[in-house]
Amino acid sequence: MAEAKQKSELVARRPQSVDDELIELCKMMRIMSERDVDATLSQVLKTMMVHTRSEPLGGSELSKISGINRITIIHHLKRLEEAGFVARKEGKYCMRVQTAEGMLMEFRKEMDRAFTEMDELAREIDTEFEQMERQMLERGKRRRLP
Repeated sequence: MAEAKQKSELVARRPQSVDDELIELCKMMRIMSERDVDATLSQVLKTMMVHTRSEPLGGSELSKISGINRITIIHHLKRLEEAGFVARKEGKYCMRVQTAEGMLMEFRKEMDRAFTEMDELAREIDTEFEQMERQMLERGKRRRLP
């Protein structure tokens, strides 16, 4: 009887371009919407990371550099601003952090804050439900929840 040999396969990561990696990072951080099939948000982010290191740029300037419609640029800049990665100063935009690693660290801090708030909410909900249960048991009957 032949023994079955277990094979362990290593899944090799296919080499990706920097653009593909940036797209993947944007998806993981949930800043790129499903509707962004052309990944223009990541293109805007790349343009910002490369061209606004020394000075802030306006939407029209970013449009000329990237070849992306100005309205689309502004839409994505607002998303990036809401995410905390881009800041607007005097009608021009600049990166709050200059590196992808810095963006990830900011994202992690924001997630930590969000989870702290969710922990507090969950504890408050549990406390309320426990009080409701005690009140119902004290009354000796179960009734509709308030």
